[in-house]
Amino acid sequence: MAYGDWSEKTQILLTGTPGTQISYGEIRAAVGNTSASISARELHRVTDLDAPYDFNTGKYASSTGNPHLPFVLDATENVGIGTTGALSPQDLRGVIKEYIIEQDELTEEENFNISSLSSPSTPGIGASWNQNLNKNISKYLRIKGRMISQNPNNPAVITDAPSSNLNIYVNESSPSYGVYSAGGSLGGQPGGHAVQISNPGAPALRKVFVECEGPDARIYAGGGGGITGQNGSGGSGGSGASSGSPGSPGSPGGRGGSGSPGGSGSPGSPGSPGGGGQQRTSFRARATFQRRRTNRDRRDRRKRYGGWPRRRRGPKQERNSSQERSRGQARTVGQNRTHCSGGGGGSGGSGGGGGRGGGGGSGGSGGSGGSGGPAGYNGSGGGGGTLGVGAPGRGWNYKTGNIAGQPGTPGSSGTPGGGGGPGTPGTPGGGGSPGGGGTPGGSGTPGSPGGGASCGAGQPGTPGSPGTPGSSGTPGGRGGSGQPGTPGTPGFGGTPGQPGQPGRPGGSGGDWGMPGGTSSGEGNFIGQQVPGGGGAAGRAVNGSPYEVIPNGGDIRVIY
Repeated sequence: MAYGDWSEKTQILLTGTPGTQISYGEIRAAVGNTSASISARELHRVTDLDAPYDFNTGKYASSTGNPHLPFVLDATENVGIGTTGALSPQDLRGVIKEYIIEQDELTEEENFNISSLSSPSTPGIGASWNQNLNKNISKYLRIKGRMISQNPNNPAVITDAPSSNLNIYVNESSPSYGVYSAGGSLGGQPGGHAVQISNPGAPALRKVFVECEGPDARIYAGGGGGITGQNGSGGSGGSGASSGSPGSPGSPGGRGGSGSPGGSGSPGSPGSPGGGGQQRTSFRARATFQRRRTNRDRRDRRKRYGGWPRRRRGPKQERNSSQERSRGQARTVGQNRTHCSGGGGGSGGSGGGGGRGGGGGSGGSGGSGGSGGPAGYNGSGGGGGTLGVGAPGRGWNYKTGNIAGQPGTPGSSGTPGGGGGPGTPGTPGGGGSPGGGGTPGGSGTPGSPGGGASCGAGQPGTPGSPGTPGSSGTPGGRGGSGQPGTPGTPGFGGTPGQPGQPGRPGGSGGDWGMPGGTSSGEGNFIGQQVPGGGGAAGRAVNGSPYEVIPNGGDIRVIY
């Protein structure tokens, strides 16, 4: 943040007084292993960029036979040490083992670029890598103050140039010092990364090392932003409102009674008797007779035969006949005179039958049923609750504010359904029809003829007069009126509407290095990431290739 907040801490070795002899013991103490011998070829400068990563393969000189990191690595300061050929101890004067740039304590940088040793607010820091960034000398950037970012889109620390054997070293320090990124904003923005690494053109083994000194070394990524809740949905409307059923039709009226039959007609008067007379009768009688008698006598008997053999045994029949015949004739002639009476008068005809009574009238039709009552109305659903407000994620841009999402409000109650109207009454039944008229009486029968005279000289009696017709039957009675229809049933009221759903709570913002919570109907979930929900957590270290050496440091959370 200020030009003088950084310093180079590289140690120059084997300086001595110019012209004095440098011993191999001093060389072993400075760059080698004091407990092992050292050969001249182990002092050649190794320029292979991958030497710090693959030295254990045995490809570099070792006097003990055990692979080790080359004693002299490539650096601008070591350029005078040959890579091959003869060496003298004097060639190692001023050698370096590592290159160190250190931040002053209690200072702060924002969005610091390690490759260029600059930031938007600090174009230069008064120190440089001396062209050693892409040489294999061990390089340390020691963070003893604070590295921050207040924008989740920009990491707090970045390295983006080719390098070899670069170490980002976070020292233990008082609270609130270390590396801190920004949290995601409300609406699901992802949290910012603390350290972003890229090594263009480098193979996968050429890693950048990120190391914590101890438990008080902090690398905090930003938390993801929470998601605002959703308004609750409205409750469903009530149901079940329906019209009443129509009434039943009335019963038809009873049939009218039949009319009475008419009276029978009077019988006719008898006829007058005929006049008397005399009759003379002559007769002649002749009688002829013939008598014949016949007698016949027949007797059967069986003749018996004796002796042996009996050949024939048969009946014997006797028949006697006689006949007598006599014939005679007698004749008589005479005359008689007889007085004759007149014939009796004929009897009068019978009176005509009475007419049939009229049929009873048919009953009136039943009244029609009343119509059902009108349907009631359904209750309306309640309104949905108001959404809860989410919270942003924790980060250097939101260090102390609330990160818990707010709950939604409950939905309102539904309104009750209304009752249906009453049914209408049925119509009255129709009147019965009048009975039919009676039929006229039948005609009387004619009188019978008078009786004949006792002889041809008397007069026959006159016929009787015909009977009178019967009277007409009376008309049938009127049919009864039909019954009125029953009234319709009342309409039904609907059920009440359902209450609205509560508003969904806002998702909580993620704490340092945690994802933002999503909107959920089950409560607030600090740090819970749901697909499509809150913002993803920032990473403590992001990019490639890199290796984290935690040493128990406070790293939050993903690396």
